[in-house]
Amino acid sequence: MSPSPSISPPAIGKPSLSDLSSGFLLIGLIGFGGIAQSAQYVMVERRRWLSPKEFVELFGVCAILPGGNIINASVMLGDRHHGPLGSLVCLLSLLLAPLALLLVVALAYDTFSYLPDVRSATAGGASVAAGLIFGTAARLAKGVEPTIASIAAGLATFLVVGVLRLPIWVVVATIAPLAICWTMYGGRRA
Repeated sequence: MSPSPSISPPAIGKPSLSDLSSGFLLIGLIGFGGIAQSAQYVMVERRRWLSPKEFVELFGVCAILPGGNIINASVMLGDRHHGPLGSLVCLLSLLLAPLALLLVVALAYDTFSYLPDVRSATAGGASVAAGLIFGTAARLAKGVEPTIASIAAGLATFLVVGVLRLPIWVVVATIAPLAICWTMYGGRRA
């Protein structure tokens, strides 16, 4: 019986430095707005460096660390396979294309930001960014086993950050440890 097309093949062995470099360069090039979705596509579906579960676990750890999730993921994945050199290669590859593009866009925006059409385009881009965040969250949720604890943690996080608008550190200090303990200790009894 062949696997379902929605299920990714198992993760492959150790990728080479050049494979990691080209993969993170691709993530940097296609990662407009919702970079987690682009990272998931490259790391899980295209390159098979991680299984869907491993990807969600990696991004879970990266989300509670300071800094950008994808930056943290590039450093951790590079280190996992090639130590500090792998971390450096992944990080530089990830940042190269967006940095070059950002410099071009910043120069253009600085030159044309006074135009009404440019201001309208910027406002419209904000709506797209919000949609990308929701889409990325939905895609990441597919990699989480739907247990009572995971659903409760997700809803509590949405309530605390999205509705009550408390700082993210509140989630990191309260909900994350509770979810980890529930999974580690509560899951063993089930």
